[in-house]
Amino acid sequence: MDIDLAYGRHGARITVPDENLAAVVEPDWPSVLAQPRTAVARALQAPVDGPPLAAVLAERVGGRSRSVGSAGWRGDWRNFRAVIVTSDPTRPCPNYEILVPILHALHEAGIPPDGVSILIATGLHAPAVGEAARRLLGAEIISKYRIVNHFGHRPVTHIRLGQTQSGTPVVLAREWVEAHIRIATGVIEPHLMAGFSGGRKAVCPGIAADETVRAFHAPRFIEHERALPGLLEGNPTHEEALAVARFAPPHFTVNVTVDRHARLTGVFAGTMEGAHEAGVAFLRQHVARSVAEPCDILVTTSGGWPLDATFYGAEKGLLTGLPILKPGGTFVWAAALADGLGSAQFAGLVAKYPTLTKFHEAITAEGAPVVKDQWALQNLAKAARHGRVVLWSDLLDWEDQQRLFVTPVRSLEAGLAWGFEKHGRDARVAVMPHGPYVLPYLEGRAVNAAEQAAQATPRAE
Repeated sequence: MDIDLAYGRHGARITVPDENLAAVVEPDWPSVLAQPRTAVARALQAPVDGPPLAAVLAERVGGRSRSVGSAGWRGDWRNFRAVIVTSDPTRPCPNYEILVPILHALHEAGIPPDGVSILIATGLHAPAVGEAARRLLGAEIISKYRIVNHFGHRPVTHIRLGQTQSGTPVVLAREWVEAHIRIATGVIEPHLMAGFSGGRKAVCPGIAADETVRAFHAPRFIEHERALPGLLEGNPTHEEALAVARFAPPHFTVNVTVDRHARLTGVFAGTMEGAHEAGVAFLRQHVARSVAEPCDILVTTSGGWPLDATFYGAEKGLLTGLPILKPGGTFVWAAALADGLGSAQFAGLVAKYPTLTKFHEAITAEGAPVVKDQWALQNLAKAARHGRVVLWSDLLDWEDQQRLFVTPVRSLEAGLAWGFEKHGRDARVAVMPHGPYVLPYLEGRAVNAAEQAAQATPRAE
């Protein structure tokens, strides 16, 4: 059977013998909203939890003047700031479709354009500038509103608010904390360690300082058996992000779900926690898919561009498949990696350690500091403890692939052949064409996909 895979910008195809194919596991993609901006506007008016955005704005704006240009108007609005947090280019979020109705609501509330800032939640990622910013937000918005990239490494732009009960320092963007109105937006999708993206993650790690982000990604959270895709209950990574975000929560949240082309399929607005919970419940219905039997070989992807742009961000498609791959099985992983390994810090980690075992020993040693981007290797190590990782990329230099703690192959066919050589010609093969966008689970089990993933994850020795 020929199966199309989400790979890079243009896709790929693999042929699996019919007699070996156990399952093709795809999300049940929700219907695309025909009028996305109208859907967002309606969600602002009728949120799933909490008051409408207009009521939130009216309370925060108060009695400020509406006489545009008057002395009173200038005085009332001189220091007023509304901040909207948006996703950065690493997330498949249709920011423009979400922002237009929100900005209209702010205008209707009397807030002048120069009182509005759009804060791009980069976490510790690179800033979105130039053409990248225009693709992310649209030229119209960039020309009219103040655009701010979050820089996690600039202490002067942050404010310290305290620490969580578990000891994580809470240091967030001053722009956000001191705003009169805080609005968070984001996309909800399965997340490799926080269960699902969206909600609290706009704040942590989105606009958190370096020390907060590194503490949030410490092994004590990520190495936990419940820090997995699709799992919120008892997931310490989710709980810590929520604890940080509660120090300066949004006054209003707009979360969305999307299809494979980043088109809106659902809008969930209201309070940070209520909107997120509603969006997660909706998405679970579409991405949790049952599989009749475990497989020996799992063909998976990283969901295509932008998720598979770098090795740092591409491992997402491995962890979602844990519940259906037999221990000791083989991942055949297709990731384009058009932009290489990732940051210089991450490339340095890859070069520094000869094996994932040595890496794990170093980061879990008593008193070991948390190094930026080490969490990507931690998640790769989770997958590698469960099964052999065979990688196919036709865009990353072959020499670079030799040092990535995986088994590189020249083609998907070679990867499948490697799996058959290991597991025999009768090996059962499952295929996840969209990798991280689906949460498979074994049919007939009394637990959901996320619980099965927690049970399937081997502990580090």
